[in-house]
Amino acid sequence: MTTLGPSLTITGDVTSQEDVTIHGKVNGQINMQQGVLVVAQSGVAEANVQGSKVTVHGKVSGDITVTETVELAETANMSGTITSPSLVLKEGAVFNGMIDMSGKKAAAKSGPKLVETVAKAG
Repeated sequence: MTTLGPSLTITGDVTSQEDVTIHGKVNGQINMQQGVLVVAQSGVAEANVQGSKVTVHGKVSGDITVTETVELAETANMSGTITSPSLVLKEGAVFNGMIDMSGKKAAAKSGPKLVETVAKAG
């Protein structure tokens, strides 16, 4: 597991094959070939993200494309497009953008996988 500390700012592409937790700031692209990306409450990602699982507690500005699930926690602030077969949006999360869940046809047959879909505006 890799942890990017709160004083660290990365400008450029990040590619990882293990879990990554961002407490600092990343500007660029994040490609999670394996592992889970966690944007901590103090973390900021001004980046497009690709991977399997992403959990956001902090701020993300950019598109998130995953093969499994995206979770926006109570403290999350996200703007961009989420492309995912499964989305968890906790109460209190701020989301401004679009959601595309059409990429997974099996989800339509078994029903939606949304656990919570309540969010407060602004």
